[in-house]
Amino acid sequence: MVKIDVVRRKMEKASGWLDEAEAILSRPPEEFLVDVQDRDLAAFYLFLAIQECINLAAYWVADAGWGLPEDALFAFDTLADYGAIDRDLAEKMRGAVGLRNRIAYGYARIDHARLQNEFPEGVGVLRSFLGLVSGEAGL
Repeated sequence: MVKIDVVRRKMEKASGWLDEAEAILSRPPEEFLVDVQDRDLAAFYLFLAIQECINLAAYWVADAGWGLPEDALFAFDTLADYGAIDRDLAEKMRGAVGLRNRIAYGYARIDHARLQNEFPEGVGVLRSFLGLVSGEAGL
């Protein structure tokens, strides 16, 4: 990737927001679910982390010369089409994009209990993607 400093900055942001979300989401459910402000803050941190992953995917696709991604979903599909990431990871990242959309646009109420239950797997997916970007960028 051409601008390593840009990639590094985006990765640091995404990782930091995941850490912040994790600090809130790892609280016991009886604490997490009653604290409306922290629930919303955790969702917002996830939104920001997912958005940085989308930005990194689009940057990777464009930098590789594989076209300009039409949307967030297309970027992950393109990475899988070219073998940069596996299809399973692309599908899971598409799921993350769906969560980002629900948070951003209020398509559906956020099920905070589900968000807390699924976070350990979801953060693993996001961190896996960031690890692949790091490897591609030589970081």
